[in-house]
Amino acid sequence: MNQMRKENEIPSKQTELNLNNDELAPSDDKQRNITSLTFFVMCIGFYVQLVAFISGAQMFPNLSPLMILLFCTIGNLVVWLFLILTGDVGMRYGIPFAVYMRAPFGYKGAYFPGIVRAVPAIYWFGFQTWMGSEEINAILKYLFGFNHPMLILAIFGVLQILNTALGVDAIAKFDWVAIPVLTLTTGYILYYLITRYHIGWEIFSTPGQGNISPLLAITTFAGVQITMAVNISDFTRFMKRPASATGKVDAKLSFIKLNSGSMLSQFFGLLLPMVGFTAVGMVSGIATGEWNPITVMTEVFADNPVVMILVLLSFVIFAQVSSNTGQNLLPPGYVLLNIFPHKLTFAKAVIIAGLIGLFCQPWVFADRLNSVLLVITCMLGPIIGIIISDYYLVRKRRINVDELYKPGGPYTYCKNYNPAALIVFIQSIILGLIFSDYALFVALVVGGVLYYVLMKCWILKKYPQDDAV
Repeated sequence: MNQMRKENEIPSKQTELNLNNDELAPSDDKQRNITSLTFFVMCIGFYVQLVAFISGAQMFPNLSPLMILLFCTIGNLVVWLFLILTGDVGMRYGIPFAVYMRAPFGYKGAYFPGIVRAVPAIYWFGFQTWMGSEEINAILKYLFGFNHPMLILAIFGVLQILNTALGVDAIAKFDWVAIPVLTLTTGYILYYLITRYHIGWEIFSTPGQGNISPLLAITTFAGVQITMAVNISDFTRFMKRPASATGKVDAKLSFIKLNSGSMLSQFFGLLLPMVGFTAVGMVSGIATGEWNPITVMTEVFADNPVVMILVLLSFVIFAQVSSNTGQNLLPPGYVLLNIFPHKLTFAKAVIIAGLIGLFCQPWVFADRLNSVLLVITCMLGPIIGIIISDYYLVRKRRINVDELYKPGGPYTYCKNYNPAALIVFIQSIILGLIFSDYALFVALVVGGVLYYVLMKCWILKKYPQDDAV
């Protein structure tokens, strides 16, 4: 009897670790209501970043205009590849990033990559909200003499938080309105800058000063959107999947067929806004010598206040909100929900993340934005490497989904932490910082390879798992 009581006490201790929450559960086909077209529109909303504008402006004259656009394209093609590889988790199994991290990192170890993903997202939310509030304040000051930037910051931030708290559907509906207006506005700005400052094709042959290496430039441009490659499954889990002739989804669909819609949506949804905004920022830097889009817009359209107000409003309402809600508030919401599944709802988690982003004042680092991007790629690189290595090499795209939600299951490892993932994560960050010009590639490649070796030679022998081959 005493022995039976002891055996029953073990599961009861494990239940102290809460893993279940309806909003973290795998999505079923009824919840998958995002089409490829809608996802394309959402992707443009995610990737419309004024950070790309700033990077394009700050890269000149260290790089020639042609090299800026080339390295921007290459950097984002790299990001696109990672987006497709990591997004398969959501397409295939319908689970969010924070839950999948329990497999390679352990039930509690998953908190670490989650926090690493949440921190830059919260940073960008605060930074972009500051930029947007500055634009709104500039408009109100011009029209009515109203000059209260901190009040505008608070109101603008709260409105974005509330919109995100309503979920993915609310974000998608907003993007359907935002993207057409933003596309027209961006095209007009580029045309106006080129014609007003007489910027011709010959500018592209202007040599750069060569103060930035090609790999550093590629890494920097990749760093603008690399955060989404970590948690894109938070969105692909709601995408419609291809159905067979019987109308049912075939669980054995090939990788290409399953992800075909995501591939096309993200290819155009990523490259078009990133290259476009980088080009506008680059031309602005050449024409005015300024990297701050607010300063650029107020200077360029100073003689036409109506156009200036419309342009600034478009950038505030559409560029800021569409990228901020989907890319910078939703992900940390899921991360906090995973850490406190029985204490928070998704809406409460988003509110907490948003308030942190406003109170930490990330705009203080505005003049060192490219350095911030480099640190972010260094931290996120090993996580992407571990995800790809674990999902494709260790598990061959097989996940025991039920066990992800059961305390005491195969992903317990050592006290709910996977030592291999933690060792790899820390070492890869250090190597990335040492080889700063190659931070993304060093952290990702070294992290992925080392994780695979440690799992095969050590962890899986000590903690065998059915889904690992």
